[in-house]
Parts: sequence; structure tokens; C-alpha cells
Amino acid sequence: MRRILLVIASLLLATQPVRAEAPFTVTTLTDGLEHPWSIAVAPDGSLLVTERPGRLRHIDPASGKARKIGGLPDIRVQSESGLMGMALDPAFAENGHLYLCYSTGGVLRAGNRLSRFTLKGNALQDERVLIDDLPGARWHNGCRVEISPDGFLFASMGDATEAGDAQDPAKFHGKIFRLNPDGTIPADNPFSNSPVWSIGHRNPQGLAFRPGSGDLWSTEHGPDSQDEVNRIVKGGNYGWPKCRGIDPCSGIANYQPAIAEFERSSTIAISDLIFYRGTAFPDWQGDILFVALKTGRLYHLDLDGNKVTKREILIDDSFGRLRDIAEAPDGSLYLATDNGEDQILHVVPR
Repeated sequence: MRRILLVIASLLLATQPVRAEAPFTVTTLTDGLEHPWSIAVAPDGSLLVTERPGRLRHIDPASGKARKIGGLPDIRVQSESGLMGMALDPAFAENGHLYLCYSTGGVLRAGNRLSRFTLKGNALQDERVLIDDLPGARWHNGCRVEISPDGFLFASMGDATEAGDAQDPAKFHGKIFRLNPDGTIPADNPFSNSPVWSIGHRNPQGLAFRPGSGDLWSTEHGPDSQDEVNRIVKGGNYGWPKCRGIDPCSGIANYQPAIAEFERSSTIAISDLIFYRGTAFPDWQGDILFVALKTGRLYHLDLDGNKVTKREILIDDSFGRLRDIAEAPDGSLYLATDNGEDQILHVVPR
């Protein structure tokens, strides 16, 4: 045990974050938003942005002007629940399909739902419910949505405050799902006739696929410390509520400890992540960028294989809570604040 603790301590000391001199400037693209949750960049470079209180905006990247998209269903808005994750279909320019994860029901029957819509003009139409009656609560709803390079639809679900159910593959609390885009279950999923891809999650709020390998990575909120960056594998068990962070854990089949954790003493309230692909910031190519709510930070993780070799803090609470991050076609970045009176920020090279 002493040897294990010494190894953990040495890993932590070797990867303490440093504050980097920013190679960028930050401007406000759009303000007047309320708790923006997910940014999706359309093929034409425009932005679609969900707001947790139940609104969807289309934003012109040149002027910053935002217009409201109609046709949303009834959405339960309580604490952390509401309109959350969004992903655009790979053929969005042709079919207008987008995927939304949102909260349903009321105080006595809270749930979440994953659906596909078609955007026609300024309104959503033709809702197709892909998974209904997902667990929901005021907190821990997960609801990040992403599409894999090979065309599968992934979505995260928090434990909805029922921690023990995260370990039960038959229950949808604390899971990451994998579906075909039409909502059917792929035959090669790890649990028979189930959309479940991995289990043992507390509240995964970021999903991203690594360029080249196509591996899925995730960010996950810890309870009071040890927020996680995870590499998600088929059928993997990420330990919650029995195990957390990079700590070793016995007695759990296919246990996958975190690749990195933040921090041992407190939570940073980790949120969305991306793998940077652009050329505007060449030193970041292939690396992880992620944002955090409690610390209001933008982090950069340098990787060697699946090991984090360097951590940098690029923004340190200059704009309050940061919920989401997205990459523009030119390699600049968009960040969404989450303070109640909110902005989409634009990060461009100096």
C-alpha cells in the first residue's frame, strides 16, 4: 500500500498544472444568453447553442447576432436540468438532423430524453425519440451528446443522485450509451440488447473522440474532489460509487481508473472537452482542451499516448464559470460562460 501511495504522489507532483502565457486574445461574440450548455458549429461556420432554460439559438459568427429557433418540446427546467447536450448529424447540411438531450416530466416524475430533430428554416420538426424515460433529477443528468467518426451516436447519463445504480448494467443511471443514429441498438454493444456502452459513472459532462485512433474520452464530475478525465472503453466500469479518480480499486471487473484527476483536495467542476485539430494553435494539435465551472479555467493537457505529460491553465477565472468549448473551422475556439448572464467567447491567436 505504501508503494502505491508513493507512486500516486509522484504522478501528482509530476503533473501539477502551470499557468501558461496566453498565445491568444478573447473577445465576446454574443452576449445576452442564459446558461448556454452546448455549442455546435454547423458546416457553414455558424453556431447552434442550447440554453439550459429551454432555448436554442442560431448565431452568425461574423456579426454575433443570435436568432431563436422554434419547435422545441416541453422541457423540465430545475437546477442543473433542462435543455443540455446537442450534436449535429454528419450529413447535417443535407438532412438538417440534430440530436438533443433534454429533461422531461416534473418534480414527481423527472426524466431525460434523447431525440433526433430536423431543423427546417427557423424551427425544429419531426422529433424522433431515441431513448425515453432516462433517469432524471435536479442534479447529475449528464446529457452530453457526440457522434463517433464511424457514425455511432453516443450520449452520457449521470447517476441522477442514485449512486448505487451506476454499477447496475440493467439500469440507465451513470452510463454512457452507444446507438445507431436511428435509435436502434448496435449488435456489437457489450451488453445484450442494451444501449449501454460503459458503466460506473457519476456525472460525465464531456465526450470527445481522439483524432487518428477514434478513441472516446470523457470528463466526469467527482463528488467533492478528483474530477476525472477518462478514456472510455467498450464495457468498461469506471468505478462510481465504489472507486474514484486515479486510485486503484479491487473487486470490480474491467475497472478503468481515470487517466487524470483534478484535484485531490477539491472539485474543479470539470465540464466539456475537445481534442484540438486546428492549425491556429499548432502547439496544441492532438491535445486535450477542457473547461471547468468552479475554477472558471481553460485547461490544456499535453499527451504522450494515453499519459498526460503536461498540464497548463490557459484561462484562470477571467470570465467566471465556463461550461462548453468548441473549435471553429479556422482553428479558433468558442467558449460558453455559465454565470446566468452569459456570453459566447471567441478565442483567437495573438
